[in-house]
Amino acid sequence: MVSEPVAGTNTAQAATGLPGRARISLRQVLWGLVLAIALPILLVAAGGFYSGYRAEQQAVDQRMQETARALSLLLDSELDKSVLAMRVLARSPTLANGDFEGFYEAVKDAGLGAPSWIALFEPSGRAIFNTRVPYGVRLPDSNRPDVLRQVQETRKPHVSDLYTGSLTGQRLITIDVPVVIDETVVYILSLAITPEAFQNIIRDQRIVDGWNAAVLDRSKRIVARSRAPERFVGQLASANVQEALAASSEGLLQSVTLDGIAVRTYFSQSPAYGWSFVISIPTSELAQSIQRSLFWLMVLAGVAIGGLILAALLSRAIARPVDQLVAAAQVLGRREEVTGQDTTQVVEFDTIRTALAEASADIRRHEREREDVLAQIAESEARLRLALNAGHFGSWELTPETGVFITSANCRANFGRGRDEPFTYADLVSSIHPDDRAMQAEAVAQAIATNTDLHVEYRAIWPDESEHWIRVSGRKRIGANGQLSMVGVSQEITERKLADERQALLLRELNHRVKNTLATVQSVASLTRRSAENTDPAAWNAFMDRLHGLAKTHDLLTNTQWQGALLDDVLKNELDPYQDAMRQRIRLRGPRINLQPGAVLALGLAIHEMATNAVKYGSLSVPDGKVHVMWAITSGSAPPSLLVEWVESGGPTVKKPERQGFGTKLIQRGLAQQLGGEIKLDFAPTGVRCVITFPIATMVDDTDEVDDTRRRYAS
Repeated sequence: MVSEPVAGTNTAQAATGLPGRARISLRQVLWGLVLAIALPILLVAAGGFYSGYRAEQQAVDQRMQETARALSLLLDSELDKSVLAMRVLARSPTLANGDFEGFYEAVKDAGLGAPSWIALFEPSGRAIFNTRVPYGVRLPDSNRPDVLRQVQETRKPHVSDLYTGSLTGQRLITIDVPVVIDETVVYILSLAITPEAFQNIIRDQRIVDGWNAAVLDRSKRIVARSRAPERFVGQLASANVQEALAASSEGLLQSVTLDGIAVRTYFSQSPAYGWSFVISIPTSELAQSIQRSLFWLMVLAGVAIGGLILAALLSRAIARPVDQLVAAAQVLGRREEVTGQDTTQVVEFDTIRTALAEASADIRRHEREREDVLAQIAESEARLRLALNAGHFGSWELTPETGVFITSANCRANFGRGRDEPFTYADLVSSIHPDDRAMQAEAVAQAIATNTDLHVEYRAIWPDESEHWIRVSGRKRIGANGQLSMVGVSQEITERKLADERQALLLRELNHRVKNTLATVQSVASLTRRSAENTDPAAWNAFMDRLHGLAKTHDLLTNTQWQGALLDDVLKNELDPYQDAMRQRIRLRGPRINLQPGAVLALGLAIHEMATNAVKYGSLSVPDGKVHVMWAITSGSAPPSLLVEWVESGGPTVKKPERQGFGTKLIQRGLAQQLGGEIKLDFAPTGVRCVITFPIATMVDDTDEVDDTRRRYAS
């Protein structure tokens, strides 16, 4: 059975010259061109708009979360202030003496912030007075006996949730503190605060119109609210907000407010009292950004549709002259004369018609263009060779089956061979360092077996016995005859390897210096811990001050790339904060001496301790006090030493301390051991004098000429 040809097949073949090949109209080409330009732009624009929207949303989320966290801490701060004020009132001598009326008059106008008042209760709940009413008025018992008992038992302040007061019937928050007399909780002093006080906190934040902010107590009940507080204060927060607060101390969620507005809610729970601050932004406001993006996306889509319409109009205008050109081409195919008299009204098509009429000239032009292309190819190859030469890259080709190995002059030079010197693959293998040959052979075999690129670095021994590092890269290739070969490049990388080794050495040196600094910090921390009694905060503050001084000295060393520092700079680094405008309060005198890094750290810490003691107890604690620091090189029978003398004057009368403090221990023991020298302290009545002496052999790099007047300290 023979199938009949499909109708129109012969026509298609005649028109295209290619059997069974689909044809595309000019209109389709123009439409495709417009779509090829418009669609990527639309996709990129959509992605960019969405990315910008997401970035803006994340920035808003982070900013609002930080705001909620800051305001929750503000709640803690306000409550802390009230608790502190109540604790101060609870220690009033008037109250301890039982003068209730006098205490009433004193606290009635205490100015603890309106709207608030103070009440005094017995632990049993009996009310003694309430500043909301005149003194002596009979008052009902407290409706919170369990809270009063809790304060009595724990002796700790208590901040309540929102509740309704028994005397005023108002919603209140109370702060209850114990009144302790002779180690017994005798009374409970209570501060009643109305929600208006927290409403003022929200009002001070100037919340944006349309947003909502709220303060929640521990039971998730609304204490204050920026929108319609008269409706919602006292109500529980929405269920999903309660669930979110139960699951995490801070975060965000999509929710609906109690007045039915869809919002994005940010919350943060205060760490001290468990109250929360909540900020909500309507989702409609957040959606404005994406709406702007969608608007511009629609504008781009409109431009694309306009391009399609324009393409349709142009295709109709172009199709007619194209038909004329087809007729002219058919005339040329019949070797008939093509005239250039008829115009198509399109300049480009008229140019084509003229080109058809001048076929022979066009052929010669194409020949010239072919020659130009060949010249460009030759120029490109020359540029490639120039690039290879500039980077010292050598090219190579290996045929494993035949052992043929073709190399460029640069490749042979990478292995120490001359430009015209023979270089076989066996020569290459024999030049590889014996320890690296197995690695090179395995890398080549694996690249061929797995059809992956070859990348290997190994050492090569040149004919002059010098050792060099070579990097080789290559790729497997199958020729037209099916023969396997590998082609690639080689590069001599000895300088790079040496640079890597220098970098590793630098890192080891940096690690050594950091370990030395950490050892100093560990020594200071250990001595601080042994000298601290119980948990005295002053010990911790002193430790932090010492670390700060050590950090300043560390910065000084960093500025010199850890090459040491001048003794004068070390002293100024520690003492300039205490200098006066005329630079007369602290005087420094001595020759130019460059200290090694270890001496800089140790001496800087010693001077920091001396300055701290002088500011607290010595000459720098009074306006007229002065400090003189002098240094010199001592010489004699023993090896030369550096002597640094600290002398205070004009300060309070000095008495020798009864016990040795940590700073003194640090100076006399720890720092003396680090410097390998001796430190003497003299607590003279006129001012403290400290003499530090240590050998210059291990601590000093170089010195200027020594002032002979300082040699008297050699004894």
